[in-house]
Amino acid sequence: LGESLGYGGSENAPAERDWTSKEYGPGGKCVDTTQPFNAAISFPAKADRLLAFEIELSQNSKNCKVSARRTEYLWGWPPPLKDSWDDIRDAVRRGLTPVMSYWNSDNMLWLDGLGADGRGPCARDQPERCPDQIRFFNFSVTSYVG
Repeated sequence: LGESLGYGGSENAPAERDWTSKEYGPGGKCVDTTQPFNAAISFPAKADRLLAFEIELSQNSKNCKVSARRTEYLWGWPPPLKDSWDDIRDAVRRGLTPVMSYWNSDNMLWLDGLGADGRGPCARDQPERCPDQIRFFNFSVTSYVG
C-alpha cells in the first residue's frame, strides 16, 4: 500500500484527507469538479535532495485552492513499511512520464468510497453518471523555482 494525497477512498489504510467535499467536488467552494480546473504537480528540490511532492488544484473562477504536500513516502505490504523517498527522487531524476487515466466501474469504492472515517466522496458506485469522455489540455513542463 502506498500513500495518497487529496480526497479519496482509504480501503485497508488509515483515512487521510487533505480536503473535503466542501472544497473539492461537484459544486465545491474551491474546485467544482463539474467544470474544468487546473492541476499543478511539483517536485521541489535543493541541490540533489528531493524536498517534497506537491499538488495544487485551482479553478479560474474561484478565489481559493486546495493543495497537499508529502515529504516522505512510506509504503509496503506486509509491514514493515519501506522508506522509498530516495526511490522517488531517483525516478524524478531519470524523468517521469505523466500518466492520466479515466475509468469507471461498479467496483471503485476502494478508490473513492467513504473510507474508515466515513468522510470519503462516494457512498456507492454510480458509473452511469460518468461521461463517456473527458479532456486533458494545456500541459506544460517548467522548472520549479521555490
